[in-house]
Amino acid sequence: MWKEEYRLGVETIDSQHQQLFKMVDDLLLVIEDSEHKDYKKECAGAVNFLYDYTVKHFKFEEGYQESIGYKDIEAHKLQHKRFIITVENFAKKMSATDYDMKVVKAFSGSLVAWLNYHVAETDQKIVGKSPSKDNESLLSCLESFSSSASNVIMTMLGLGADEITKTLPPRRDFKGEIAYKIGLVGAVPGKAVFEYSGDFARSIIKSLISRDTQELDEIAYSAMAETSNIIGGKAAMLMSGDGKLCDITTPTLLAYPLAETLATEGFNIKTQKGDMQTWLAVN
Repeated sequence: MWKEEYRLGVETIDSQHQQLFKMVDDLLLVIEDSEHKDYKKECAGAVNFLYDYTVKHFKFEEGYQESIGYKDIEAHKLQHKRFIITVENFAKKMSATDYDMKVVKAFSGSLVAWLNYHVAETDQKIVGKSPSKDNESLLSCLESFSSSASNVIMTMLGLGADEITKTLPPRRDFKGEIAYKIGLVGAVPGKAVFEYSGDFARSIIKSLISRDTQELDEIAYSAMAETSNIIGGKAAMLMSGDGKLCDITTPTLLAYPLAETLATEGFNIKTQKGDMQTWLAVN
């Protein structure tokens, strides 16, 4: 899972990131060998160790940011705080269900999506290596989601700007196999619906965990939920400023996305690794 391009050039942080990726990979191996008699014990140990190490890593990384006077440290701390809450909530669910496989897979999918994007994009800003330029100017809802989706897709799939094709409006004939809705709250109330083709979701999973997968299981669904969360959160940040505060709600899985796509505003993104599209309805 670890990729050399994730390096920041800060030895301790890079070493801790590598350890985090190894721990996640170990958890995925436990899932693959779930018939093992010690599966639940190994899974509980991996989750507990992962939580403790993540807290330790975040504390060190935030200390480093303070030492260099990193200007976006508060936003970065907020991302860390939200992720810790996500881990805590999943840990409670896993314990309550005696480490039910579906819950463990859902946790793993959310974990790999968040960790890969955070290290590949957000952490790179600490050392000025990220090409993303957030909050330079306020953008419209459509511009914000379009820019955010393009950036997240290119980062997660390792694509260049010339390898994605963006068209307006969304395609009515598009048949996504996975769809999520997020609510828009604050200065720009409304909703956004994300639809992902099966090929797109499988490409995301392969990019995240370096494994081919044909089955769109709980790992895939949870990873696409977190992808929707990342795109929506980044878009909300682009729409915030000058006294405007925008935020999003937790992604909700949609069984019938067409019932939620009455809006005409949005976009379709096509890549050689699959397609996705977003519908927007702003009140």
